[in-house]
Amino acid sequence: MEIFILTQVKHTKGAENPEKGCVIKFTLDEVKQAYHAYLGAYAYGHDANTDYVLCEIMDAHGNRLALEYWDGTVVPDIGE
Repeated sequence: MEIFILTQVKHTKGAENPEKGCVIKFTLDEVKQAYHAYLGAYAYGHDANTDYVLCEIMDAHGNRLALEYWDGTVVPDIGE
């Protein structure tokens, strides 16, 4: 059985501390879906109250498979 660890961090404007969590998934597809869902919900300006978001996928051996940090300075070009 494979194990994947999803680390999620977000900071809400005006909050003293960020919200953080760790999610365990057992397939690569599940962890990728959760990764993109978290970023889609809070990063890229989707949540106006969020200052920054960090999301990372690691396998059980500590290998980093994905890492994304968004702090409001980069907004993806979605085409107009």
